[in-house]
Amino acid sequence: MSIAAYNKRIEENYKWNFFWMTLDNMMFFFIFMGLSPYTILPFYVGHFTDSMVLIGLIPTLFLVGTTLPQIFMANFLRNRRKRKKYLVISASLQRLAILGLFLLSVLQPKYNLSSNLTLTVFFIMHTLQHAASGFYIPAWIDFLGKSIPRKRGLLFGISNFIGGLMGLGMGWLLSYLLAQYPFSHAIPVIFGISLAASMVSLIAILSWREVVPPEEFFKGKEKSENTFRTTLRDTNFVKYLIWRGLMVILEIATPFYTISALEQLALHASQVGIFTTILSFSEAVLNPLWGWIGDRKGFIRVVQISAFAGSIGALLVAAMPSLWIYYITFFLAGAMISGLQISSLNIVYEFSPKQLVPLYTAVSQIALTPLSSIVPTLGGVIVEKLGYSTNYWLAGILGLVSLVGMSLQVTNPKKHKKTDPASKLENAQAS
Repeated sequence: MSIAAYNKRIEENYKWNFFWMTLDNMMFFFIFMGLSPYTILPFYVGHFTDSMVLIGLIPTLFLVGTTLPQIFMANFLRNRRKRKKYLVISASLQRLAILGLFLLSVLQPKYNLSSNLTLTVFFIMHTLQHAASGFYIPAWIDFLGKSIPRKRGLLFGISNFIGGLMGLGMGWLLSYLLAQYPFSHAIPVIFGISLAASMVSLIAILSWREVVPPEEFFKGKEKSENTFRTTLRDTNFVKYLIWRGLMVILEIATPFYTISALEQLALHASQVGIFTTILSFSEAVLNPLWGWIGDRKGFIRVVQISAFAGSIGALLVAAMPSLWIYYITFFLAGAMISGLQISSLNIVYEFSPKQLVPLYTAVSQIALTPLSSIVPTLGGVIVEKLGYSTNYWLAGILGLVSLVGMSLQVTNPKKHKKTDPASKLENAQAS
């Protein structure tokens, strides 16, 4: 296939793929709110253990699971031209894990399963879900980059906005269910809705149309270009990874906002639904803004604003814990989470030559593993030994340090995009 024919096929399928990828991302956002490692899952696990370390393990497995498998998947994809089938396999494993969580929430109260067994099954399913995500992400971001050569920020902005609005309904429903029904009745409904949304997402994935690029797209790929050494020679990218890695320190605070609010302020369990609603609302209304800023100014600006929001939220709740301060902090946490999510994938396109997107994606994620694997659990240890306030002060101060470092040392990659045969191909698609 010639480049001209390839570009024509991409254009023929552009609107189709844009619609189905928007629907998939919308459902992903909705699923994330129903199985949030920052609000709902810590609340769920908290009913079976008092261990802050185990609660901190929830976001740890979320981060590590979605990170570690990526480098293996990126290497696996190197010599494979058709990649959609690997997306489908990984996505199916994710849905299997979500089904497991739903069945656990139904069977645990019915058969009075022990706390140890419940926690064991929960963490197995939680790990499977996010390990499958780790294999899914490099193939997905590569597929997205080829199929949607332009307006990717718009795609994420629209899908995350609508998904966030749906998340508002999820938060309201959770608040209502916890206020009116026992915990054992409320959680299966939330997990069940997430499972249903995941099946809609799978239908969207199956509907994507893959166009295999011409051989010119892969030129030079086998000449040692596709190695870690290539990315390490990109000094601007390495500086970004260093400061973005330090930014993970914000994760020591986020998983404990819900638990600390309930304990410190003696709140009713229904407040978990309100916190989730605020988190969803923040992510919904800000995602279009993040997409707009990213498309025009570069996604590094989104990273910087998000880090500032997360740091201020942690400092506020450390200094003045009250119900309204927690509401503000959850709004700022939503700004941080949504901004970092939308930028962590999109910024790769700004740093990477087009044919190395899977590798850059894997390296950018794997570089976060050393901190992301211990930071939430470390947060649990800090909470148990020194209290919530110390945990939040550390997160806020070090978050600001990482923001300053990134602002001073990392050049906006959107203004210094590389030129290579594959990048020229992308420019031809976008014109």
